[in-house]
This record gives sequence, C-alpha cells and structure tokens, in this order.
Amino acid sequence: MLGLSAALVSYLVGSFPTAYVIANHFRKVDLSRNGSGNLGAMNAYEVTGSKSIGIIVASIDISKGFLVTSLSFWNFGIVVGMIAALFVVVGHNYSVYVRFKGGRGLATAAGTLLVVQPLAVLLYLFIYFLLRMVGLKLYLSSVIGIVLASIPLFMKTYHAPLAFILSAGLIVVVLSKHLSPLRTEIGNA
Repeated sequence: MLGLSAALVSYLVGSFPTAYVIANHFRKVDLSRNGSGNLGAMNAYEVTGSKSIGIIVASIDISKGFLVTSLSFWNFGIVVGMIAALFVVVGHNYSVYVRFKGGRGLATAAGTLLVVQPLAVLLYLFIYFLLRMVGLKLYLSSVIGIVLASIPLFMKTYHAPLAFILSAGLIVVVLSKHLSPLRTEIGNA
C-alpha cells in the first residue's frame, strides 16, 4: 500500500506541467503546439527566447523530482524512494493534466538522482559537456551521458533487487523520450 501511495502521489506531482503553465502564463504560448512540442525546459527556452523562463522551468522540474524522492527515500528507504523517483518522471513525461504529453524527464530525473545518487548527476553533466565540447550533437551527447550516468545509480541499488529494477525503469523512461529526437538528429547529420 505504501508503494502504491508513493507511486500515485509522485505521478501526480510529476504531472504538473511546469513548462506549459509558465510559458502560457508569461508569454501566452502553448508549448505543446510550438517548437518541438515537448513540455520541458529546453523547449520553453527555445520557444519563448527567455533564459529566465528556461531556468525557472528546469528549477521547478528538478524540485519536483527532489521533493517526492527525498520524502520517500528518507522516510521509507531506497525501494519506496525509487518508486517515487520512477513515477515522478513518468508523470512529468506523460502528464495526466495535458493529455499525457510532457517533457523528456531529464531535469526531473536529475532531481531524483540528487537524492539517491548525486554522483550520477555529476557524471552526466561531465560527460554531456565534454561530448558537446568535442562536437557531438545534443541528443547523442545526452543519450551517452544518461547511459554512463546510470552506472553509479545501478551500483547504489544493486543490493536491493526491486530498487535495481526500478532504477532500470527510470533510465528506460528517460531514454525513451530521447530516442526520437536522436533519430532525427542522426538523420539530419
């Protein structure tokens, strides 16, 4: 029952469509119909042209992940923490409030990982920026970063099989939203 409650609450918190609400409120723009159609910080920044809006959206999305994961992890342990982590990202990516559209989950997942395994976030950032500096494309750099950053997460959760499976689910949910833009990016190369 505790895991089900954590999943439901986390999904609903994750579903709050930050980018959609902020872009619509400040710029009267429907992000689901503009730019990439993605409801995340990058599309909010690109469509509105406002770094401030992009930063606000990213900060709130990171906070969503951090909040539900920290409450679950610190009060109930790693398995419930990983249930919260997975479902807050699922909610962000497939929001019940905007016809199951959403973002790609990277900022929200970063918020969850700041609780469970901060090293994964640092490793992702290092790899991503290194690959971008040497000229790799955005989504290719991101996917490589996500895959390699999953290693410290898996090392943290391997001793608890259910937490390990939930960790793998979290990585799959984030990667799944990056595959289509990655294919487009490779096709345009």
